[in-house]
Amino acid sequence: MSSSRPPLNLAGRIWKIVMGLVLIGAGSLFVYYLWGSYERASTMDSWVETPCVITSMDVDDSELNQRGMTKYVMEVKYAYEFDGRTYSGDRIKRLPTEASDPRKLKRHIENYKAGTATVCYVDPESPASAVLKRDTKAALYSIWFPGLFIIGGGGMILSALFRRS
Repeated sequence: MSSSRPPLNLAGRIWKIVMGLVLIGAGSLFVYYLWGSYERASTMDSWVETPCVITSMDVDDSELNQRGMTKYVMEVKYAYEFDGRTYSGDRIKRLPTEASDPRKLKRHIENYKAGTATVCYVDPESPASAVLKRDTKAALYSIWFPGLFIIGGGGMILSALFRRS
C-alpha cells in the first residue's frame, strides 16, 4: 500500500536544505557568542583576589540610551597594590554597570561608597586590568538552546537528502 503523501520534489528538498543551513548558521552564531562569553568569564577565575579601597563613586547621567531616555552609568574608582606597585581601577565588571532607572543602581551605590575597603580581581598577566566582580559563567548553562537549532537544521538537511518518496 502506497502512502497518500505526494513525493517531495526537488524544489522542496532544496528549500528544506536551505532552511536547515539557516538554522545551523543562526544556532552556530549564538553558540559561538555564548562560548566566548563563558571563556572570558573562565579566564577571570585565574585573576588574583586583591584588597582594594574605593576612592570615588559617581553616577553619570549625561548620556542617553537608544530610546532617548537618560542612561545612568556607575563610575567607580579604586586603588589596589599588586606586586609592590600601586594601581587604580575603574571597572565593577568587564562591561559598564548602567541602568535606565537610578533606583536599579541603589544596591551598587551602597556597596561601593568612597572609602569602602573591599577586594578586586587583578589579571596577573596585566596588573592594570582589574574588576570588582568577576563575570558569570551562566552563558554555558544556556548553550544547549542554540545547539537545538544546529541539531534541528542538521535533521532537516538529512531528511531532505536521504528520505525516500
